Amino acid sequence: MRPLTRPLFPMAMALLLGGCAALPSGDAIVTSSGEWLSRTGEAIGAQRERLAERFSRDDDDLAAQEAEVEALLAQPWIDPLTDFLEANAGEARLAESLVILSRERDRRCAAIAEEYAERPASREALARYRRGYLHSCPADVNAFHARVREEEARLAAVSTPAPESREDESESRREAQAMARRDASDCYLYFTIRNLQQAREACAAPAEQGDARAQHHMGSLAELAGEREEALGWLRLAADGGDDSAAARLEQLSRAGGGETAEAAR
Repeated sequence: MRPLTRPLFPMAMALLLGGCAALPSGDAIVTSSGEWLSRTGEAIGAQRERLAERFSRDDDDLAAQEAEVEALLAQPWIDPLTDFLEANAGEARLAESLVILSRERDRRCAAIAEEYAERPASREALARYRRGYLHSCPADVNAFHARVREEEARLAAVSTPAPESREDESESRREAQAMARRDASDCYLYFTIRNLQQAREACAAPAEQGDARAQHHMGSLAELAGEREEALGWLRLAADGGDDSAAARLEQLSRAGGGETAEAAR
């Protein structure tokens, strides 16, 4: 499933103005159920109220962003939601919209996962799942891949199993990369919307893997929790990774701490 290309606003507004007649159908569409239409309609209605409020304050930039969010909710694809979330994960002023889009993205992924739960655990179905949803729903694709492996192991008990091909290995790497990208995106998103508990959980893996921004967030979260030494450690790693704001905060904390703590921060 190919995402809308940025900038999203002109194309997304065209979808709103042109209606749904030109939209694709079949597996590429998330679902045509009444529940999906109802939930999406509620989200769009709420978004329109926020949009009217933005216009009443003559904030053209934010109004345009809110119009883009409304258009994203109105179209049925998942990847455009993911692209917007990743592109704006650090925009605190869009926190409310980020929450709405994140929940809708996750709900659409869950709807697809339920559909694939009813499908045979085959390599053909896995390939289809990857093509359509790996970008936005990597954890669900990976879970389906685990089902395929379990089914193949069961069949191997009564027949000779086929060795894993280079293509399979390559696709497995793609899944791992997509999972890592999603983990980092969730880290930035949760931190921006101040969901601190989930931010700490989401940031742990990318921070351990060397993501300087995630390390900075881990340092900030540790500082908020009163864990000074852990905060210094994460900030030091982020600074070493090129995060200038982490380096500045590290310097502030080291000066405030003085003595051995300041020396340890260097």
